Amino acid sequence: MIVTCDKCNTRYNLNDGLIKNKSVFKARCSKCNNKFKVYVDPETDVDLLPEHIVQVDQDTTITISNQKGGVAKTSTCLNLGISLSMLGKKVLLIDFDVQANLTISLGYQPHFASFFDILQADAGDISDYIHTTRYSGVSLLASNSRMALLTKQFMHEPDFEFLLRNRLASLSGQYDYILIDTPPALDFCTLNALIASHYVIIPTPCEYLSMHGIQKIEDIIKVVRARTGRKIDYRILITMHDAQSIAAQVIFEKISNMFEEKVLHTVIELDQRMKESQILHLPVSIYEKESSSSLQYQQLAGEIVELTA
Repeated sequence: MIVTCDKCNTRYNLNDGLIKNKSVFKARCSKCNNKFKVYVDPETDVDLLPEHIVQVDQDTTITISNQKGGVAKTSTCLNLGISLSMLGKKVLLIDFDVQANLTISLGYQPHFASFFDILQADAGDISDYIHTTRYSGVSLLASNSRMALLTKQFMHEPDFEFLLRNRLASLSGQYDYILIDTPPALDFCTLNALIASHYVIIPTPCEYLSMHGIQKIEDIIKVVRARTGRKIDYRILITMHDAQSIAAQVIFEKISNMFEEKVLHTVIELDQRMKESQILHLPVSIYEKESSSSLQYQQLAGEIVELTA
């Protein structure tokens, strides 16, 4: 059986002969020395040794996050996901915002089960809650209004911030990319998303408070690294850029100079076609494939594939 350390995500192919016929066993990871419980069938301690390590295909999980609203988080999650699928990648989009904007943008009403419902059902395998969208290679874990209850019901549980990461372990190898759309706040959802991720994309327009918002996310990422020991990296994506604005150009240069290689080469410019596509609940690449924003998100997808290779 495959056993996954819930701290460092090292996977082990454990000989079934080491497991007794009971209900749960305690395991110790040889890589990070973490002790954790595995629920199957035994009550015994098992040392997970280096010779048990197995290479399992892993997805790349990316959180789209900024503490400021109106910076194109949802648009980026949706259109990057579609553009990755156009490159032949299998993509899971996770709507982790109670407003359910990503769910609505895909043409659905927010009536599907959400992550809150998964926790309520105590579901270990979340595959049954994932919906295939009308776009080839793109699936959705939806949001609904019950997501607002997550903090109240689960915030005081031990290791509550690992709930999403632990549930995503059941999907290992099923997707090339998992993209998580988060709310504009440091809350239960954002923290769970960051801890589950390998990368964070911080969308930001070139506005006065942009650098402050980036630094806040950067500080949170440092805390997550210290808490989990996980190598989580981030990149800044300039969105809704007005190339004709002198103020926007000045701030763009400041962001580029301050954060250097953390700034993605792709810039998403202001585009009327993007606004039109949102009204129709369509990705811009489906609405008008040759529009400037569509081409820029396709360029972004190529840059992300190269970054995560």
